[in-house]
Amino acid sequence: MADTNKTKKELMSELAELRLQLKHFERSSEHGVDIPDEAFRLIVESVPNGIVITNNIGQIIFLNSQAERMFGYEQRALLGKSVEELIPEGFRQGHIKHRSSYVKDPGTKPMGRGRDLFALRSDGSQFPVEIGLNFVKSDSALVVISTIIDITERMRTEKLLHEREERLREIMDNTTDAIIVFDEDGVVETLNMEARQLFCGNKKADINQIWEIITPENKDNFLEKLNKARQGVRITDFETEKIGKDGERISVSISLVYMSEGQGRFMETIRDISERLAMRNKIIEIEKAQIIGKMAEGFAHHMSTPLASMLLRVQMLKDDVSDLEEDGGIEDGGIKEKLNSIERQILYGQRVIQRLLKFVGRPGNEKSPERVSSLLEESIEMIRPLVKKKGIVLETDIDHALKIFADNNLIHLVFSDTMMNALDAMPEGGVITISVLEDEAGQFADMKITDTGIGISEETIPFVFEPFFTTKPAGKGTGLGLSVAKRIVHDHGGDIRIKSKQGSGTTVSIRLPIFREENIN
Repeated sequence: MADTNKTKKELMSELAELRLQLKHFERSSEHGVDIPDEAFRLIVESVPNGIVITNNIGQIIFLNSQAERMFGYEQRALLGKSVEELIPEGFRQGHIKHRSSYVKDPGTKPMGRGRDLFALRSDGSQFPVEIGLNFVKSDSALVVISTIIDITERMRTEKLLHEREERLREIMDNTTDAIIVFDEDGVVETLNMEARQLFCGNKKADINQIWEIITPENKDNFLEKLNKARQGVRITDFETEKIGKDGERISVSISLVYMSEGQGRFMETIRDISERLAMRNKIIEIEKAQIIGKMAEGFAHHMSTPLASMLLRVQMLKDDVSDLEEDGGIEDGGIKEKLNSIERQILYGQRVIQRLLKFVGRPGNEKSPERVSSLLEESIEMIRPLVKKKGIVLETDIDHALKIFADNNLIHLVFSDTMMNALDAMPEGGVITISVLEDEAGQFADMKITDTGIGISEETIPFVFEPFFTTKPAGKGTGLGLSVAKRIVHDHGGDIRIKSKQGSGTTVSIRLPIFREENIN
């Protein structure tokens, strides 16, 4: 028990023994140079962390100035005191056991990893620390060197980061969009609550790879989008399909952001647009009904002539047959020509009806290579009766070789609606000019539909693509045509613009990417 009350002289003797041991530590050089007492002091004082040196029974025999500032003591006030005085009371008994264990089996080791350690200042306040232990052993003594790091700022920073992560998680989990963060290899790191509900359902397992929710036919396209995002290209509101819970396919709109910090990460925002597509299809049906209503009068007028012609020829045939029966034979060559005429008129009527049925069919949203001239000619045939009735001149300049990758039903709707707008703009007649040419770069088919009608005012042009905006009288238009057309064209990777001047006509320009056979692979 006497050892617990060593005199200051004995403690100084132990410190001298420590210095003697440290003097034999050689610096790394060619010949090796002993460290003198002054060098020892400079080394200990230059360390940015607190250093407390104790003997084998836990008495403090030295501390550097950084430790003095850290604990709020002067060196002389702690010399000879138990190191447990620097430890909060609730941790002292545990520390004594750890210290005794360490003295029996000394070594170099860190303390504080995986558990919280706290130190006690002279004013009674506590602060979190990490401690590294080393020792110097001689024949007469064991000296323990403790390196102490105040981790208050680190823990404050970690707490702030944790709180920010929690806030970010709360924000992510309260958004109506699914959010998935994944690395360069497609390994999913983060899923918000909406993403789990959309893609995992009641399954406990999360998505491990982003490719688990990519449909097979969209993998190449998704890779291309990832490369563009990595290059800084903004990917927003791109419509595609994903594989949802239970393997069903979901129509979604995605946005992609690449975060280049660290190893690089992608953040994908996914929105279920099933309801949006259903609404869009309803709008398309409304717009088609509007167009068909306008066309009805023209079709009735246009079909009346061939029907009347067929009726007349049937009546003539009946008379001819009666005459032949009286003459006892069928030798008049005019009967065959009349029958051929009826056949032509019937076939014409069938074509008109087939075009109408095709136009009113529900959109399948399936794209395939289509010749632009064929799509335009179908749309022109739809409006031709009204063109003829209004006395409008129709001029065309179409490159018949150009192809686009399109949903023919939807693009047909865009062309037909644009042409109908041109007809409405010329109540007293005029000229419609339709041209389709390849652009200078050879990448787009440039279509222009120009009329000589009443035009659009400068103040109105910025609003023409807004849903439900129309300049037509009540009951004459829904205001949906151009907004639907813009969405369809954009979904096909193109662009639509309007140039007009009041009283001087309007030009609608539509650009769509050219499809080439060599681009299939």
